[in-house]
Amino acid sequence: MTRLTEDDVRGLIERLTAFEEGLREVAGMGLRELAMATVADPPVCVPLHGARIAAVPITTGQGVISGFTDCVATILNHLGCDAWVTNQPDVRGLQEAITSRAEVVFLADDYRFIALDVRKGRCIDDDPATADGYVTALAAAAGGLFGRPVLLLGLGPVGRAAARRLVRLGAKVEVVEPDQARLQAALDIGLHFRPTTLEEGLSRCRLILDATPAPDIIDAADISAETIAAVPGIPSVFTPAAQELLGVRHIHEPLAVGVAVMAARALV
Repeated sequence: MTRLTEDDVRGLIERLTAFEEGLREVAGMGLRELAMATVADPPVCVPLHGARIAAVPITTGQGVISGFTDCVATILNHLGCDAWVTNQPDVRGLQEAITSRAEVVFLADDYRFIALDVRKGRCIDDDPATADGYVTALAAAAGGLFGRPVLLLGLGPVGRAAARRLVRLGAKVEVVEPDQARLQAALDIGLHFRPTTLEEGLSRCRLILDATPAPDIIDAADISAETIAAVPGIPSVFTPAAQELLGVRHIHEPLAVGVAVMAARALV
């Protein structure tokens, strides 16, 4: 998990509606529909409406990111859940959540961001949830991925999860990963993809999934009118000029997609 900063979440609540409008325009679905399409194929109706979900502030390590748990609760309420931030942090907050009859509890520290399904004793991790949600958005925006070349940037936890889902959907995955150990490790566990360079990948692929923290590498001259980019990476690999050219085809938001899919997986 990339640790978000206060700057990452500042203004997120105000941007949420605009992001969802753009998502509907490019992919034909909002956050609820995206989450439901991600957790099951065909999509299932997940009981998000009225689900009691608590977000617990965690003070260990670098401490609480100002506004983070408020943003998580706002996203969940936007989905129709009955979500709140606990008054107490850490173990006291978890106790408060359970005694307040939370069905799901969201918690994040410096290393992990999870949703605990209290009812069934399950733990939903943000990395695969975010990766799968963005692949779902890319597939919807592209009209399907089967047989289509997709350029995946990065093989960290989100990138590896994205690679697995892209392969399951029949995409021809090309990967840019400068870390040879990561590249070999992914191949060793059976992921099927073609290693490539950024220049070669961009020349062949119009569908891009950015799972790197590298900023401002792909410029407007590197993309076309057919390019669609799903960008869970923070910050975006695309320059401001490239983002402007892509418009709604630059699918990027630091928190909402992951939270929506985590909640759906916890409640399905």
